[in-house]
Amino acid sequence: MGEKISKYLPFVVLAIITIALAIFSVVGDAGDTFLYSNPFMILGWCSVVVSASFLIFKKRKKMGIPAILIHLSFGIILVGALFSHFSESGIVHLREGETKDYAIKENRDVMKLPFSITLQKFEIEYYHLSDAPKDFVSYVETHGRASHGRASQEGRASHDHASQEVSSSSTHRISMNKVLDVDGYRLFQTSYDEDCNGSILTVAYDPVGTGITYFGYLLLTVSMILFLFGKRCYFRQILRDPLWKTFTVLLLLGVPTLIDAAPRTFPKGKENSNVAEMFGRVRILYNGRVTLMETYALDFTRKLTGKNSYGEYDATQVLAGWIFAPEDWRKEKMIKSKYGMLDFDSAIEMLKKGMVGKVMTKDFDQLDEKIGLILDLQSGNPLKIFPRKIDSLIVWETPSTVFKGGMQEFVARVNESTDANYVKYNKFHNKYDGLWGIWYGINVDQSYILNQGGESTRTQKLKAYAEHVYNRYCNTAPLAYASLTLGLLSFFCLLRRKLTKFRVGFSIASAIIFIGISAIIGIRAFISGRFPMSNGYETMLFISWIAFATTIFAGIKIPLVMPAGFFIGGFALLVSKLGMMNPEITPLMPVLASPWMSIHVTLMMLSYTFFAFMAFNSAATLVMARNRAEHQDTISRLVLLNRFLLYPSTFMLAIGMFIGAVWANESWGSYWSWDPKETWALITMIIYAMAFHRESISWMKRDLPFQTYLLVSFGAIIMTYFGVNYLLGGMHSYAG
Repeated sequence: MGEKISKYLPFVVLAIITIALAIFSVVGDAGDTFLYSNPFMILGWCSVVVSASFLIFKKRKKMGIPAILIHLSFGIILVGALFSHFSESGIVHLREGETKDYAIKENRDVMKLPFSITLQKFEIEYYHLSDAPKDFVSYVETHGRASHGRASQEGRASHDHASQEVSSSSTHRISMNKVLDVDGYRLFQTSYDEDCNGSILTVAYDPVGTGITYFGYLLLTVSMILFLFGKRCYFRQILRDPLWKTFTVLLLLGVPTLIDAAPRTFPKGKENSNVAEMFGRVRILYNGRVTLMETYALDFTRKLTGKNSYGEYDATQVLAGWIFAPEDWRKEKMIKSKYGMLDFDSAIEMLKKGMVGKVMTKDFDQLDEKIGLILDLQSGNPLKIFPRKIDSLIVWETPSTVFKGGMQEFVARVNESTDANYVKYNKFHNKYDGLWGIWYGINVDQSYILNQGGESTRTQKLKAYAEHVYNRYCNTAPLAYASLTLGLLSFFCLLRRKLTKFRVGFSIASAIIFIGISAIIGIRAFISGRFPMSNGYETMLFISWIAFATTIFAGIKIPLVMPAGFFIGGFALLVSKLGMMNPEITPLMPVLASPWMSIHVTLMMLSYTFFAFMAFNSAATLVMARNRAEHQDTISRLVLLNRFLLYPSTFMLAIGMFIGAVWANESWGSYWSWDPKETWALITMIIYAMAFHRESISWMKRDLPFQTYLLVSFGAIIMTYFGVNYLLGGMHSYAG
């Protein structure tokens, strides 16, 4: 009896903790850590460590050193977390020229510092040619005992992470992802005052816990790699299985409405002058970056209508109509709502009814947002199209600030424009339309100012052309529909045992789709100047890219992965198409501008994609199990493939989580804050790690229970990625 208790106790307690974490994430408030760190939870983790240690000691001869080290590393991480739980942290609010030698804790107690700190200057650094913040920087001076600074001294910003001895009074630069270490205290840039004359710093003092935890992370990473090559490990047994003789799986490891009347707008077409096209080429400061008016028009039209165009009018014509002929366009039934397609006046009346009846639901909120979008446009606030160079910064102004009569004067000038040689050099382009000349002239002026800001005319043209191509052709819908259709066809062939016969054709199709996705990602990267993986839309693209890369590299030798690849890639593309994510290209927030981000997100997305493959394989297994005698060979291969994928997928999830924790600690001084997505990533890791323990959980050895468990476990992935985003929120949420 005692032996059975010791065998199952760590798993039972861990299951209880996992259920408790899931409940806490739903009932608790974001940022409230009490539920996760209460005495009962700490006692539960301690009991897991003690009972698991006893069980590991009994089975040490069978487990092998890598497996023992993996479990040991988790124990070390928990010990480090316990020390960090009792560490100190607080907030220092400084105005320029102010000196303090204390911080305020969360409970309002005073945290005395062994040094004093003075804020010399706070400044915001901006992205090139934009007013989007790139970094928040505090220049501070510390006074006290000799200290070791990891933030750069003034004039030495390139050595931010170099540890060096400094004098008792030293000047340092603190910014996002650039930490200052002083006498074991770490100072982080957290926030700032609205007038930009004050800075808010977080101070953390954790001399023991962080070091122990980091050692645990390192040991875990090394031991997981050793595990994949350990002679005693079950993973090696999987690779030696005779079923692999018919195909190679190692390649997987190398994958990374009709309208009643014609409202007025700008003309388009090749005859005379394409005013709408020239208007679309005008640059605008939108979402923190310099982009084309065409891009803003697409977002505006999508949000109003749910489509990229309206009837015979493209997005640029729709935007121009609402700016320069709103009295015509307010009659158009083009505002998409739960209550059908509404014109502007009907939408206003519908919103008034909601306010009077006090039934302001989410649908009314969305309608209110669309009305606000139109009103804001007509005020001219979004139209930052007039750049002005002030010192080294380019400021983008709206018509309201450029013209004495504000937006009304700007609209009147455009509407009163005449034909015949409005701009003389339009003759060179065979353009004689005064309206066309207005936008051409603005475009020329913008190019001149951007040249002064350091961006060459050639670079401007390349970016403008790339964005135009992206807006016109980079639509994921055709790829999504093609992927899902091919998924159905390949799955039908799998059931008919003819998948191998058509594998070359399916591989060529997946390669074509892969090239299309790669082109979208590549163009988006060129436009934004960063690797596109900072929001939900971009991570969906990356998941589909991984899925098709896997299908290409593994599909020839392992045809079984083809249906999964098409379905996973297709659904990921469809999710991005359906507008569940925000497709706008924006500069990275300062806290995201870290090399840790790319590694963290890449590993997480890789693990999620392979877990999706496993779930599909499990579903296929359960379908074919109804006629097991006929499909026994295929079922065995699917089970073997899942047992293989389980290890690298879970290891990537774990390593990705802990790299994210290091990133968080380097950004704001806390490597674990029980954010909902952090919590559910931990829950997911625990759930999938349970499947490793075949000896202790004996039913995991049986094929169908194992596959059923993996299929159900995928619900944790869905909750982690989608549920947290749209239900729980938090720092990692992509929703909205």
